[in-house]
This record gives sequence, C-alpha cells and structure tokens, in this order.
Amino acid sequence: MRVDVHTHMWAGEGVPMFLRSYADGRGAGSGVDSGAARLLESMNENGIGAAVTVALAHSRDMGSDELDRINHYVSEQVALAPDRLIGFCAVDPRADDPVGDLRAEIEERGARGLKLHGSMQEIAVDDPLLWPIYETMQEYRLPVLHHAGDIGVLPCRDGFTRATRFDEIGCSFPELPVILGHAGRIDFSTVAGLLRKHRNFYVDVSSLIGRDPGSRSFQLRQLLELTKSWAGSTGQVLLGSDFPLYSQDTTLAVIDELVELVGDAPAGSTPLVVEDVVAVRDRNAATFLSDLGILPGPGSG
Repeated sequence: MRVDVHTHMWAGEGVPMFLRSYADGRGAGSGVDSGAARLLESMNENGIGAAVTVALAHSRDMGSDELDRINHYVSEQVALAPDRLIGFCAVDPRADDPVGDLRAEIEERGARGLKLHGSMQEIAVDDPLLWPIYETMQEYRLPVLHHAGDIGVLPCRDGFTRATRFDEIGCSFPELPVILGHAGRIDFSTVAGLLRKHRNFYVDVSSLIGRDPGSRSFQLRQLLELTKSWAGSTGQVLLGSDFPLYSQDTTLAVIDELVELVGDAPAGSTPLVVEDVVAVRDRNAATFLSDLGILPGPGSG
C-alpha cells in the first residue's frame, strides 16, 4: 500500500500568514486548504491508500484553547475516514502538564502519533523539557514526527531542528519511533549517519523538490544515495508530501522522475537500483506503520 506519512490539516482560518505566503510562493498545486474531503480526493487521484495527517502547533505562544481546537479538528476529520487516515496530535511542551495533555489526546481522541515543530514552537529538539514527552511516546511505542533540518521560511529559525541535534534523542530513547520530516534537509550526510546508527529513526521525503525545474529530483537522489551507501538500504526512507503545502502529485512525479533516471543510469554510476526508489514510493511507509500496529484498513475505527 502507498502511504503518505506527512500531511497537514488546519482548523478553520488557523493558518498563520507566513505559511499562507509560503504556499503562495510555491506556485500551482501548493495551498493551505485542507480537510478530509480534499485530502482523500488527492489520495484517490494518486493511488495513496492511507495517510498520516497532523495537527500543527505553529507558534510558541499558542494558547491551550487554540491547540485543543486544532487537535479536535484533526481527530474529527480522521473519524470521517478511519480506514484511511491516521491522526497525529500536537502538544505544548511548556504547558502545565504536557504529558497529561498527550495522554488525553492518545487515550481519549485516538491520536496515533505526535507532531513537534521545534522551529515554530521555538524549542530545540534535544531540549530536556521534551524528555518526559519522549518517554511517554516510547512507552506507547507511537511515533514522533519532527520537523527536521532547515525550514527556509521567515521568521522561523533553523537552529532548533538541525540534524545534528537528533543523535541525543536516539541515544536516550532507543525504542522511540522517530520520523525526521523533510529528511533533515539540507544536511543529508548527517541524516545518513543517523539512519545508520539509530534503527528506530526514519525520514520522510516531503518537500524534497528542487526549485530548479531541470533538477527537481537532485535532492531526493542525493538523500537516497547517501542513505544506501551509509545505512545499507533505503528501507528507513518513507513517502511524505507535506500536503497541502506541497501537492501529492508533484511529490510522486519527482519520485517517478528519479525511478527513470536510476533505470537509465550507466552501471556503477549510482549505488541505487530502481527497486530502492520504488520501495520508498510504494511500500516502506506501510511497513513502518504496520510494524507499529497503526496502519489503518477495513474495519478501522
């Protein structure tokens, strides 16, 4: 089954202006309109059987009421298609009881993972304030999806989510499933080392789309070649799109472009074979979620 592990939903008008401006600058196919109906339509058009959709805490200063509204909206939308959608919640690590909030989202609203955005929430991913949250997620054996690496959007600062910060998490929480969103762009060498060292680490390929029309798949190729060379396979690389900020069809078109390039590459010019790229597109994410027991299917919900 083809699964997208990185999509977003927003509650009503709860999209900050800087994200609206970013989406406008990405051109056709990029936007902020979301919801189960629009996501499912895109999934159907692109042969995607299931998707993770996340609540996003887009500011350090979001109040508990606003964060609760976003989490409620995502869980409500997921309930419209529980056989295809998987909801991840957001929490405020500076709240009075973030672990209690997290447990409530998992046990009462059915969240199957957590989304943290260190750059927007202005907290380093290796800040000890997050340790109780990581401990709780490891206890549930549910994944944490991080924004990882550069964000490239003003006014957000990149230092909170540098790829070099994640090693401490892997060493301290070896049983915690961790997804590095955007594959820790642009530091793919560090990311390949993390995947080699931490078998509980995964990355998704969302937004790895070159702005130069002539080399749209260069970043993805670089990531996969480094990962296979250092980690031994591309099995820890998952399909993700960042929908609706990036379209699923464009994401898949870039992967298909790389499939063709690898297929036509002269022998010995790349460590990749076509199957390495096809697995990223069509299988790895489903295997990951199935191993955790959270892949939806008929009868879910």
